Amino acid sequence: MSLRSRARILAAHLFASCLAVACGRSSDPVRESLDAMVKAANARDAKALFARVAGNFQGADGSGRADAEATVARYFSAYEILNVSIHDVRIERGEGAARVRLTAEMSGQPRRIGGLEGLVPSSSKYDFDLRLVSEDGQWRVAWAQWSPAVASRP
Repeated sequence: MSLRSRARILAAHLFASCLAVACGRSSDPVRESLDAMVKAANARDAKALFARVAGNFQGADGSGRADAEATVARYFSAYEILNVSIHDVRIERGEGAARVRLTAEMSGQPRRIGGLEGLVPSSSKYDFDLRLVSEDGQWRVAWAQWSPAVASRP
């Protein structure tokens, strides 16, 4: 194989690696956990979502894992279609833990049962502050705080 061919192959690999990072598909295990949670939410798969939540999860409002599971089950059952995306992800790493701040946008089509579509919003945006811990070789959410997103100012 010529030097020129090797250089082209190396350039192609570097381009593919840069593209993967630019698309958020890095091998960062914290980000992978977040992406798995988004995928589970979009599929309305509570079991897969809570596979990424620590057993001793605590919400800043004093809620525990069982409370969060009940809330998510109600939310998932209220929507025919659900689309969740995350933006502005900022990860701070510590020893065996990570603090993650992000904005989540949720939109969907509420079920058309007894006027439910008038009670459930078709879209919302929240700011999250999360603490993830490494548990059994996987990053899981151990603590969370959320609030309606503040509109950015021009």
